Amino acid sequence: MKMNRIEKWMVNRSSSEKSGIKLVNRLLNFVDLDNAQCILDIGCGRGAITRLLAERYAGSQVVGIDIDEEELAIAEENNTHQSVRFIKGDGRKIPVNDRSLDLALASGVLHHIYDWEKVIGEIGRTLKVNGFFILADMVYPDWVTRIDERSGFKFGLYTLDVNKLTRLLQDEGFITVHSAFRKRYLWQEYEAVFLKVWEKAWARF
Repeated sequence: MKMNRIEKWMVNRSSSEKSGIKLVNRLLNFVDLDNAQCILDIGCGRGAITRLLAERYAGSQVVGIDIDEEELAIAEENNTHQSVRFIKGDGRKIPVNDRSLDLALASGVLHHIYDWEKVIGEIGRTLKVNGFFILADMVYPDWVTRIDERSGFKFGLYTLDVNKLTRLLQDEGFITVHSAFRKRYLWQEYEAVFLKVWEKAWARF
C-alpha cells in the first residue's frame, strides 16, 4: 500500500531520514559480506538508504524498489551513483532472479503489507546462501490496526507477527544473527538481521 500524504511528510522529514540512516548503519555492523555483488532495498522511497548501501558496498549493484512512482522519481533526481537503479516493484513479487542477492533490506515496509508473508517467501527465493536480510519495522497491536482500518485518514497499518515471521524465515533457511525490540507509546520498534545458511531442497530445481 502507498503511504498517504501525512505519512510521506513524516517519513521524509530530515530527522526521520537521519534516524533511518543511523539505524541501518548500526544494523550493517552485524553483516559480514566481503564481495557483495547485488543488493536490494525494498520500499526504497526517495532512496536515502539505497544510496547509503551503495556507499557502504562500493562496486556492488544496488537496486531500490517501490510501488510509489512519485517517490521513485524523486529518488532518481537525487541519485548520483552509477551503481544504483530505482525501479517500480513490489516486495511480494521481487523483480530479480532466484538466488541473485547478497543482501536485502526492508525498513518500515512490512507493516504496510496485509499479506507480508509473501515478502518473506520472496526473500527466501532471491537471497543466496550466506546472504543477509535486514529488517526494521514497527509492530502495532491489533487494536491500533483495527482503529486504522476504520479511520478516514487510513495509514494502512497491519500487525506484524514477529514469531510467525521468524518461523517463516527459518523455513526458508535463515538463522537470526541479531534481534531487538524497543517499546514506544503505541507500538514496538523491531529490528533484526538474518543470515541464510541453507537452501530448501525443492528450490534448487
